[in-house]
Amino acid sequence: MFNNRSSPQAAFYAIKHWMMWANLSYTFFASYIEFGCLVASGAPHRSLIERGEENYLKRAITLSLLTAAVLFVAASTPAWAQNEGVSLTDRGHKLPMKWGLGFTLYNQNQPYDIVTLEVPLAGLDIGAAEGLEIQNNTDSYHLKFDYWVLPFLNIYLLGGQIDGTTNVKLSDVDLGLPILLNDIKIDYSGIMYGGGVTLAFGGTGWFTTLTYDITRTNLDVTSSAVQGWLVTPRVGLVFDGAAIWVGAMYQQTEETHEGIWEMPYLGLVPYYVELKQAEPWNYQIGMTAGLSKHWNLVLEGGVGSRKSVLAHLEYRFGKR
Repeated sequence: MFNNRSSPQAAFYAIKHWMMWANLSYTFFASYIEFGCLVASGAPHRSLIERGEENYLKRAITLSLLTAAVLFVAASTPAWAQNEGVSLTDRGHKLPMKWGLGFTLYNQNQPYDIVTLEVPLAGLDIGAAEGLEIQNNTDSYHLKFDYWVLPFLNIYLLGGQIDGTTNVKLSDVDLGLPILLNDIKIDYSGIMYGGGVTLAFGGTGWFTTLTYDITRTNLDVTSSAVQGWLVTPRVGLVFDGAAIWVGAMYQQTEETHEGIWEMPYLGLVPYYVELKQAEPWNYQIGMTAGLSKHWNLVLEGGVGSRKSVLAHLEYRFGKR
């Protein structure tokens, strides 16, 4: 359809066409996140996603979609402008089946920093103690449902179970008193849910992706909440039926807990603690292998201050 147009004109009409679909995809994804949070929280107000975070999410997705559309058109316009019959498969790109349903096992262990630690004891500021060791371990088991809206754009929803333990090691804190404090150990479990978007670009034998993921929880402990978002860039090599990659993960995590803590000689004392990740970045290495026409296996590990292991088995179906 671009035979009678110059390359700049072809680029303009291609961007207009793809951004129309990108806008529809964004609207669907953002609406799901807002609706899911309201349903899971059981409240008519936005208690789990603050308005500032929603605005950030919308800006991030919109900018990512616009960038992806421009990159996609920049790579594809010359071929389209010369011949309206040229497709991505004609240029050597093998597209995945559009629909995917998979099951993921994920474990993550990372240190935390204290944002706030409130204990109603006059003269004691435990949260300001230096060298306070805080460790978090998280396991999740969830289903992931994804769809390739465009050759460069994948959206997905996920939901499942999360189990975690956070240990605030207060026994090493020196208060200048002849007593040792007990550690604060917080165990939690519940439902996790969220979604994300992946942008993909590549050429013969290589690829690069950028994934944005946001998750929320509905925990069995009503006084606790865990939420976070992450951005994961990857670059890798494609082989016959398999791929390997390296990448990085930028993760922002927020935990808040209220509870009762037992102090020596003082008995039970209420506390409030707000935590965040100590180091947002870690490195990733992974691989995927096609087990059959429809089944794929994904393995990925993270190293650095945050260590993680992921195993994902998916079934893909639908037209390419």
